Amino acid sequence: MRTSPVTTLALALLTVATAVACSQPGQPTSPTAVEVGTADLGPGGATLKAPAPVLQSPANGTQVTVTSNVPLVTGNVSGGHANIPITLEFEVRNAANAVVANPKVPRSAGTSTTYVLPTTLVTSATYTWRVRATYNNAFGPWSSAFTFKAPDIPQPYNTGVEIFDPLTAGRTIGTVSGPVEWLPGRGVRLVGQDSHITYTFNTPLQEGTFSMMVTDVDESNPGDKSKIFSIKEGDDDLTTNDYRMSAELRGRLYCCSPGATVARIITGDSTDHGRIFDTPRIIVDYSRNQWYLWRMTWRLGSFTLESRLGDENGPIMYTSTIATGSRPYRPVPMKIHIGAPIGRAGAIDATAAGMIVKNVWVSSRQTRPRFEF
Repeated sequence: MRTSPVTTLALALLTVATAVACSQPGQPTSPTAVEVGTADLGPGGATLKAPAPVLQSPANGTQVTVTSNVPLVTGNVSGGHANIPITLEFEVRNAANAVVANPKVPRSAGTSTTYVLPTTLVTSATYTWRVRATYNNAFGPWSSAFTFKAPDIPQPYNTGVEIFDPLTAGRTIGTVSGPVEWLPGRGVRLVGQDSHITYTFNTPLQEGTFSMMVTDVDESNPGDKSKIFSIKEGDDDLTTNDYRMSAELRGRLYCCSPGATVARIITGDSTDHGRIFDTPRIIVDYSRNQWYLWRMTWRLGSFTLESRLGDENGPIMYTSTIATGSRPYRPVPMKIHIGAPIGRAGAIDATAAGMIVKNVWVSSRQTRPRFEF
């Protein structure tokens, strides 16, 4: 088919007009800040034209105060992509350069986005983190890498009148009985109903406090009158001990109210009912996934059991203070137990098997140190 000169000229003019129109200002174009392509657009082979985020917290080289649920905060990327559903990819590496977390988090409104790192940190170890913007399968350049250090654990001690035992470094200053599982950075699991850890004071605390952090135990615990912690005089049976002190979380075998919290203290004579004192038995809805502070406090004339969600500042789960008369609490020697030894009622009334414990504190001081690890 032949083309006339007029037709050829018309096609040429149309081509030129189209090119001019496409070059005119005011025509919509994709924002270059989020341009996506298959070719390398930036450092590290980035395929998304977005700036690298600016990390905020924890600042480079700092030491955090907790070993889990560490918040990582990054500044949001900015530019011509406010309406694009950008995600922020976090990468966290341990001291061996292995990736321990790599989530993509939707960008928050405002100037920053936070990711809470669920990984339990190894104490005193150094971690590295960085962030980049992503959109579908495209990604921008990585931010600068920041490092942070996990908390250092104070050394455990038993002065004979005060105990601190973190239990998070795979060891204890107490005496272990029965099977236990060490969970570095987290605590110790008391595996069996016969499992317990014992500390000894030769001088009794007539007034004092015994507290620790507990998790992974609730009303489904395989026991009856299961013990969270206990104190007694010497090696005599706990149940009939003249100076028994114990806190219980009733297990699934308890006839009446699994999940009930209750405590007992005896001030000098287990055959004298006038010296046996019990707190109210109340069902508490504990979660196996939460940490709780359990604390027994005794003074001349009174005894208190409390449990709180999280720590000493957390919501109260159980609290009861009862009068205990005029006789002092003075077991010699004073045997302090995480859990409890098996007594005359058998294993089902001993330790709340499966619970994980850390940060044991026994002292005549009323103020518990804040253990942030």
